[in-house]
Order: sequence, then C-alpha cells, then structure tokens
Amino acid sequence: MMDDSMIPILAIICSLVLAPGIIFGFILLMRKNKNDLEKMKLQREISEIEFKREELHLKSLQEENKKYDRVIEGKI
Repeated sequence: MMDDSMIPILAIICSLVLAPGIIFGFILLMRKNKNDLEKMKLQREISEIEFKREELHLKSLQEENKKYDRVIEGKI
C-alpha cells in the first residue's frame, strides 16, 4: 500500500505536471481547430474562385461559338 508520505509528493506531481499538461493540451487542441476552420474557409474561397473561373471560361466558349455560328451563316 501507499505510504502517507507519498500523498503530498503525488499531489505536487499532479499539480506541476499533469494539470498544466491537460490545460496546454486543450489550448493546442483549440488552436488546431481554429487553424482547421481557417483552412476550410480558404478552401471554400478557392473553390468559389475556381467556379467563377469556369463560368467565365464557359461564357467565353459560348461567345466563341456564337462567333463561329455567324461566320458559318455568312458563308452559306
């Protein structure tokens, strides 16, 4: 069994090692979650920009198609 003199030593170890370790662990976890959220926001922004780029590319293809339609109709 444990000796009565071990109880204060264990209390000091817990207060100096385990408690700060748990607190800093939660701080690091919160920081990681914040960074993950920021990363997801940036990925969403990139996706929106890529979508707009594809829309503009599609519009340019449609305009080019109209131009070629007019050229073909002019030759007939």
